[in-house]
Amino acid sequence: MSKSVFRIQLALFSREKGMLIFYFIGIALTGIAAPVFYHGMGASLPLTAIMTTMFLKPILADSLAGEREKKTLESLLSTRINGKAIIWGKFRFSLCFAAGFFGATVLCAALTNMIAGYGIGVKAWQWACALVMATLHFTATAVSGVYASATSADARTANSRVSRIAYVLGLLFIVYLSVVFTEELIASLTVGGSLALVYLCVAISYAIHVAKMKQSDYFENVKAKQTRKATEHYEGNPPKSQFGVVFAHELRYLWTLKTLLLNFVFLCFCPAILVALLKYFTGEVDLYYGVLLTALMLPRAPTNLIAYSIGGEKVYQTGESLLSTPLRLRPMFLAKSMIPVMVSAIMLSVSALLTLIAANLIGVFAESGAVYHYTADQLVLLFPAGIMSCVTMVFITGILSVNMKTPRQGLYVSSLLGIIFAAPPLAIVYLTQHALMWSVIYFAVLLLCSALCVKSISDKVSRPRIMSKL
Repeated sequence: MSKSVFRIQLALFSREKGMLIFYFIGIALTGIAAPVFYHGMGASLPLTAIMTTMFLKPILADSLAGEREKKTLESLLSTRINGKAIIWGKFRFSLCFAAGFFGATVLCAALTNMIAGYGIGVKAWQWACALVMATLHFTATAVSGVYASATSADARTANSRVSRIAYVLGLLFIVYLSVVFTEELIASLTVGGSLALVYLCVAISYAIHVAKMKQSDYFENVKAKQTRKATEHYEGNPPKSQFGVVFAHELRYLWTLKTLLLNFVFLCFCPAILVALLKYFTGEVDLYYGVLLTALMLPRAPTNLIAYSIGGEKVYQTGESLLSTPLRLRPMFLAKSMIPVMVSAIMLSVSALLTLIAANLIGVFAESGAVYHYTADQLVLLFPAGIMSCVTMVFITGILSVNMKTPRQGLYVSSLLGIIFAAPPLAIVYLTQHALMWSVIYFAVLLLCSALCVKSISDKVSRPRIMSKL
């Protein structure tokens, strides 16, 4: 029966022409454009692992929770297909997607490096270690992610739970790839054996959880609570402005997403961890790597909030009641957008501070006495440009989410924007000689784009248009 579910998922996947184009763009950017900046497979493989995990995460989150949200899970379970077959069919499809995307991107990166004359520089045993661990990594991620989706009430909750699992397992895989490319066979086999045991334990434990599930469990919204988003009443003195009313409401709702907030906290430590790992493997402390990871990854993460904030109104059918209030569209839209911007600004500040502390601690413990600080161009990329890129991404995602049917499509939009917005900072760091000047120009361009988005909200987003999409 799981084969039937797999065939159904494959047929639905092949019908989404827009998403297929989106994935091909992702492969082209990661497997062809990225090697221009990062020469050699030692850099391309970790980047490919990150992108595959990013694209796999919404598929896993939507696998069962999306069926529950769209009210199609009950009709699916009323057929001869039982719940376990549905889970294993979704698992097989997710694993095939991860293997296909990862394999195609790695192949493109290898061909690009060869054609450009950079060389691959990967030995046979390194390929074997990387591919075996990639198989175990995506297997553990897929089975745990599908189970998390099956036991979540909605796609938002599932996305938070899947993110927590995928980010941790993905970080372990990237660390292992760093070990493999040190060309130390004994260390690679030792670390690989330990990591393989971790992946096997995760996969087997979640497989046991799936085996223990009863048919009635799939009809229940277990391990998650629906938050009464549209019916909460504001306690105390309400804000006078319409912007303040919506902002306070969205902020209270954000505090209920404990798992998502924990994911954001974890992401703040990633640039500092990368700087420490690079010091261990290369012997050098380069703040540019931490700056790039902070500026590229952290502004993108909270943009998922705007996709769910607008898409969630459609899923929970609260958009009509919200539009029936006297609230004007522009303050409503701007208030919803300011929540991810505020989260992104806090994450950028905390992550930049943690990275700087980590670099200076390394200097102390390494007995080099080196003192590290951010340069002017790094500060511009981190804060003015970083925050403004988040503002622009949030506005574009929000405007497009008005025309999307589900939050999942909004997530794909934010993922694609994250890839596109990665190009300018990389070009500024690696392809220009006057990084400060180009960083300021980049900030000015983002500011102009944000102003145009606000004008688009005022001119083109109307109540009749939104109502027609609900």
